[in-house]
Amino acid sequence: MRALILLLLIVSFPVMAAGDLPRRAGAAPEKHPGVVVEYGELAVGQGVRLRTILTKPPGQPRPPVVVFIQWLSCDTVEISPDRNDGWTLMLRGLVRRSGWAVMRIDKRGVGDSEGGPCSALDYDTELLDHRAALAMLKQRSDVDTQQIVVFGASMGSHFAPQVAAGQDGVVGVLTWGGGAKTWFERMLTFDRHALELGGTRPAETNARMKRHASFHARYLLEGLSPPEILKAEPAFADVWAEIVGASRDAHYGRPFAFHHQAQRADWTRAWAAVSVPVLVVMGEYDWFEDREAHETIVSTVNRRQRGLARLEILPRMDHHFALFETPEAAFQDKSGKNDSEPFLKLVLPWLKERMKTKQASRGSSGNGLHLAHRSKRVVSNLR
Repeated sequence: MRALILLLLIVSFPVMAAGDLPRRAGAAPEKHPGVVVEYGELAVGQGVRLRTILTKPPGQPRPPVVVFIQWLSCDTVEISPDRNDGWTLMLRGLVRRSGWAVMRIDKRGVGDSEGGPCSALDYDTELLDHRAALAMLKQRSDVDTQQIVVFGASMGSHFAPQVAAGQDGVVGVLTWGGGAKTWFERMLTFDRHALELGGTRPAETNARMKRHASFHARYLLEGLSPPEILKAEPAFADVWAEIVGASRDAHYGRPFAFHHQAQRADWTRAWAAVSVPVLVVMGEYDWFEDREAHETIVSTVNRRQRGLARLEILPRMDHHFALFETPEAAFQDKSGKNDSEPFLKLVLPWLKERMKTKQASRGSSGNGLHLAHRSKRVVSNLR
């Protein structure tokens, strides 16, 4: 009897495949107890196919769905069973405990996705891919396309408002570790934090930051590449050498064009177009962006409607869902404890509230045709 029950469970909650995109060699399928995992594909033009991963909770024929938009680096969004870093713990908890379906795509050249290398993927192309993923999701009949939350994490926080704003069915936006200032401002903040937490003497910090500001002005405001800057002004070599993530041909593993396009993006304007509840979360010891950058999201959204957005800061947590005793230890990644539980305890109830709010609005709508017409008008006004 136990063997029969186990067999029924396996049949009821399988790992499914949709499409012909092959798996990379040696990759084990993602599995979660009682959760359906579907591997699919997204065609994004020029014959390129991206890997999609959709997980669905048991017992819900059309569950609400979280669209996850990931980080800057070229790492897969697939949840490996043998990893327990903070990001994996967070995603695993979201998939298994939220009661929501979760949709992810791997970037071009990452995991099973075609179209690489990811190191050549620019900002504008990646944004179009995330928009295409949402559009594809909204065509499905097995998830509730009128209950969608867009979750942007790290760099995904910047993409999130550009994907979510004006989209019918989006009932909330969640962000982690990203703000709404310009990429130029973000870079200066990042560099200052790296200098201060890395032990630079206070008497030297401002002088070095002036040189960083001059470099980034040429790089991001004038649109020159670092090699072009260094060729014209070799004295900036020491600045480029001390910038975190700098290399000969890339910055944070992405092409210089990515950063030029990110600087041209107007994230504050994008957030101003968001008309659904927004939860902005950051770790107290996250040195990637400052608190003010996160507050900018909240203040921008709340100009549309007071109380629509709020900021939550998790004590002692860094950018990677790990807890540390001091900001310096977080910067050095020294003696930290991977623990996404504070984040999940905050976010999971917020997701339940989004579900309740949507259900309540359905119950009082009276005329679905009127609601559809109203949504269409809002989308038109936001274009």
